[in-house]
Amino acid sequence: MIKWDNVKINEIFQQFGELLEDRFSKQTYTTEDSIRYTLFHCLTHYGGIHPSDIVLEYPHHHISGAEVDTYVPPENGLCGLVFEFKFDRKIPSGKNPPKPQKAGKVFADIFRLAHFAPVKNIRRFFVYVTDREMSTYFQNPSNQLDDFFNLQTKNALRIDKKYISRHPNTFMQSVGKNVINCEIECKLNRNFRSEIWIRIYEVKLTNFR
Repeated sequence: MIKWDNVKINEIFQQFGELLEDRFSKQTYTTEDSIRYTLFHCLTHYGGIHPSDIVLEYPHHHISGAEVDTYVPPENGLCGLVFEFKFDRKIPSGKNPPKPQKAGKVFADIFRLAHFAPVKNIRRFFVYVTDREMSTYFQNPSNQLDDFFNLQTKNALRIDKKYISRHPNTFMQSVGKNVINCEIECKLNRNFRSEIWIRIYEVKLTNFR
C-alpha cells in the first residue's frame, strides 16, 4: 500500500492554516463546519483529491451509531485518510461546560480515530481549533495537558490509560471507555494573532503497554 507523501500532507495542512488565519483575521463568522469545508478545499486543490471521493459523516467501522467527520477511502494504491474536527470556543451565553469535560471530549475524539478502520491502509488526523479559554487551560502545567497542547511539529506523544488516569474524574468520564494505546504526532502547531490556536495531530496505533 503506497503511503501519502508527507511533503504533500504538510503542504495541505500549511495551506489550510493560511486560509484559517485569513478567515479569523477578517472576523468571518466561523463554525466547525466552516473549518471542515476549508480543509475539504485544501484536500481537493492542493492534494489532488476529487470532490466525489471525499465522504462527510462516514459511519464508524467499530463504534455503533458513531460517525467520523471526513473520510477519503483508500484508492489507486493510496492509503485512506480520516479526519475528526473539534472547534472549542467560548459560548456567548457564558454557559460553558467545565473545562476538564471539554478537554476530555478532545481525547474522546482522538480515541474515536484510533478505533477507526484497518491499521495498515488508513492515516488518521485530529484537527483541533480553539480560543483563549481552552488554550489557557491546556497550557496550565497543573492540568498536566501542556505536553499535548504544546507538542511541536514532528514530535510525538504516547497516549494510553495511564496518561488518562492521571487527570480528574470529570475529564476521565468525558473521555469515556474507548481508550486505546496510541501515539499522536503533531503535524501543525500555529497560534494566530486573532487569539485562535490550531493543532493537527496524526493518530497512530501502537503496541506499547
